Amino acid sequence: MIKGDRFCRLVYLGESQKIKKHTYGMFRCDCGREKRIRIDGVSGGQIKSCGCLYHERCNEFGLNSIEYERLYNVWANMRKRCYDTKSDRYYAYGAKGITVCDEWKDDFHAFAKFAIDNGWNSKLSIERIDLAKGYEPQNCIFITMKQQARNKTSNIKVNYNGEIKCIAEWCEVLGLNDKRTYRRYQLGIRNPDILFYPGDLRGLRRRA
Repeated sequence: MIKGDRFCRLVYLGESQKIKKHTYGMFRCDCGREKRIRIDGVSGGQIKSCGCLYHERCNEFGLNSIEYERLYNVWANMRKRCYDTKSDRYYAYGAKGITVCDEWKDDFHAFAKFAIDNGWNSKLSIERIDLAKGYEPQNCIFITMKQQARNKTSNIKVNYNGEIKCIAEWCEVLGLNDKRTYRRYQLGIRNPDILFYPGDLRGLRRRA
């Protein structure tokens, strides 16, 4: 890196200094601020400004920094479960052909604009209307976590003690965790006494 080199909003001023395992240099941002920043982050394109760009983007959508990060995580996790084979949710998404539309896949700001325009707030999560289709504007809404959990379990009926209810209803009646119970069902557990066991199944096995 040569003094005077430009990287997005940053101009390298020199004065490189190694701190622990990384090399830092002094940069001047277009906003006028001078700051010591990791050189590999700038040259690799991960760091584009002194931090002002991040705040401008927050303001663009009328979000504070915490809301911006939460919305970014919604987008990042959506992509992860569709494309990262190491994700613990990949089996239910990417492995089944669920994808993210071209408009959103590599453009967080296009996704963020849709989310804000459609009522997203930090208490809501993204849900697909048609579970056979992927993430795209025509197939996505934002709902509460409770609604999402109920949607996943609303079509699965279980006969327990002579009564038939969906898993979400049973969990509400019995005070159980929806996600944990649904996960057990996905793993093939059909015996209601085990499916609705309130504790860790390892404890149940030890007593068996």
